[in-house]
Amino acid sequence: MLNWILDVLRGAVMGIANIIPGVSGGTMAVSMGIYDRMIYAVNNIVKKFKESLKTLLPIVIGMLIGLFAFAALIGHLLGTDSSTIPLTRLPTNFAFIGLILGGLPAIYKRVNIKKAGVPGLILFIVFFAIVVVLPLLTAPEARKVDHSFPVMLLMVGLGAIASAAMVIPGISGSMIIMLLGYYDSVINAMNELRAGDFSAVAILIPYLLGLLIGIVFIAKLMNFLLKKHTAMTFAAIFGLVIGSPVALLVQNTDCFAIATPGNWVACAVCCVLGFLVAYLLSRLDKSETVQ
Repeated sequence: MLNWILDVLRGAVMGIANIIPGVSGGTMAVSMGIYDRMIYAVNNIVKKFKESLKTLLPIVIGMLIGLFAFAALIGHLLGTDSSTIPLTRLPTNFAFIGLILGGLPAIYKRVNIKKAGVPGLILFIVFFAIVVVLPLLTAPEARKVDHSFPVMLLMVGLGAIASAAMVIPGISGSMIIMLLGYYDSVINAMNELRAGDFSAVAILIPYLLGLLIGIVFIAKLMNFLLKKHTAMTFAAIFGLVIGSPVALLVQNTDCFAIATPGNWVACAVCCVLGFLVAYLLSRLDKSETVQ
């Protein structure tokens, strides 16, 4: 029962992480020690349905809780519903930087430096650079969505893109969605549904369908890479994870000018708390092994 509750909590952290541009739910999964068995369960959902369902159900429940319960809070803290930058935006991002850093020891243990060699080092540098460069791209203006059929098809595609954040550590689906200009629309749809506006279902159902489709296909790819090229895969993952805090700082340079001394103290506290949460969650799970 304790493991079930812990998996719900881990899923909630993943759900919240998937809302934050620059943070990957997959990174959180690796950090908290549930990545391998989650990927294994997705890939064996047909062959080992009961076993896979037992693994995935608490994680999915936690993710849904995290997504919907924190969509409004995260939107408010980050200022997605405002034209001005709130003072809470920087500490919120530092909390997630702490979450990423807290999981680094668990990830580093999986990196076989000798086996990865020079090719692994090159992959580390390349994937680090990819994550850091992404926020430097200019985001288009936020695009409004309606309930037309073309928009629904678009939402399926966006969901498939966002699914990469849940399966590939270091990739932020929210960041990509933001760069495409649809981040606010997705967050607003979740908040509208939570408030009882069921018209938002026309946007969210296609989006969730895209998530499921993307997760299945990308999970199979990651399962293959983890089996055949473990050292190289984790060298790339480590580069992605190391680059994520840098990406968050790059994204939020506009907050530095308005930050007060008290704001920086809050940033430090949030970062430490985030670190402790991720580190303790990763230490609690001793069952993680590559399947």
